[in-house]
Amino acid sequence: MPKVYNSIIVPAPVDEVWSRIRDFHDFSWAPTLVTSCEKVGEGDGSTVGARRLLNGIFLDTLIAYSAIDRRMMYSLNDGPSPVSSREIHDYVGNLHLLPVTDDNITFAEWSGTWESDTTDAVEYMNGVYRSLLRDLAAAFGAKR
Repeated sequence: MPKVYNSIIVPAPVDEVWSRIRDFHDFSWAPTLVTSCEKVGEGDGSTVGARRLLNGIFLDTLIAYSAIDRRMMYSLNDGPSPVSSREIHDYVGNLHLLPVTDDNITFAEWSGTWESDTTDAVEYMNGVYRSLLRDLAAAFGAKR
C-alpha cells in the first residue's frame, strides 16, 4: 500500500486555520495549485458524501469530517495519471490540524494512502501535498 505524508507549521492559531480550510468546497487558500474547485452534487462542505472537482480533473468525496478534531478525510475517485481510477483505488486523503500550544501556532499534516500495483503516484502526491501545505502556511504570513 503506497502512502505519503507531509506536514508544516502554520503561523496562526489552530482555530483560525481551521476556520479558513474547514469547507471541503473552498480552496481559495491554495492559489498555487488549485485554480478551480467546483461543488458536485448535494451536500455542503462539511457533510460526509460531499463531492468536489478540483481543476476540472480531481474528483473527491468527503468520507469523514470532524470540526472537534479539525480533520477531514476524503476519497480520490478519479484524477490524472498517475492517480487515475485505472492506476489507483481506495485512495484516502487525510488533512489534520493540531495546536502547537507553546507558541499558539498550528501543526498541519496531510497524508494519503491507496492501493496500486506500483508506487508511481508517490512522488506526484508528495508534490501536491507539499504545494498545498506551503500555500496554507503562506495564507497566514509564512514565506512560500
